[in-house]
Amino acid sequence: MPTNDRSTRVLVTRPASQAFNLSEQLSAAGLTPIRYPSIEIQTIDADPRARQQLSQLAEQDYLIFTSANAVSHADQLLKRHWPKLPNQLVAIGPKTADSLRRIGLTPSIIAQAPFTSESLLDKFPVQLDAKTATLIKGEGGRNFLADQLRQRGLALQSIDVYRRGRPEYTALPDETLDYITISSQLALSNLFALLPNKAEQLKQHSHFIVFSQRIAEYAQSLGCQHVDASPEASDEGLVSTILRIEKAHEF
Repeated sequence: MPTNDRSTRVLVTRPASQAFNLSEQLSAAGLTPIRYPSIEIQTIDADPRARQQLSQLAEQDYLIFTSANAVSHADQLLKRHWPKLPNQLVAIGPKTADSLRRIGLTPSIIAQAPFTSESLLDKFPVQLDAKTATLIKGEGGRNFLADQLRQRGLALQSIDVYRRGRPEYTALPDETLDYITISSQLALSNLFALLPNKAEQLKQHSHFIVFSQRIAEYAQSLGCQHVDASPEASDEGLVSTILRIEKAHEF
């Protein structure tokens, strides 16, 4: 836990509806969270084709959820009336699995740490010929998981149930930000777009704590000077990385 007299300030860029848990963990660790969402999660209505896909989920071998947002927004879209589902419900990590359980669905496959598309792939057979799946996800984002599953022979269809937008500008407190937590490339690019006058200062002086090495490399490509990837894509991973850095700087 930090032991210096000055408060260690951590910018939390998670969407407003998802910032509570991380903020609580930071506070419990003796850090000062500052909430500044750089992504806004927006529900999108399914088109007729997507609605037809949703009605035929029982015909699939796998139903794959890429985030807790995918679960909650699909549940809203279906007005909590899910059709018969495949036996194999897949969650990219424990938070997504918990979201499924909260709406009465039981995941059968859950990725292990670090809770990424890469770790989820390890849960699938190498050969998926003649198997079918539906991927429930947000609009845009990485195609890595879908591409890799298709290369293994899986007949995969995707349904977008939410989009990631940029929030309206709000002023950032004029304080030194010791750390900035980042969960995606979009969160980082949106942050700099929202704060163009502060971007260079943040890149030079703040320490960016990100979900993965892939995001770390992206941050470095944008000019961020101090970047560390957490050991797993979770709030716990972000906090533990900050505490490790803080401990390394104790005298």
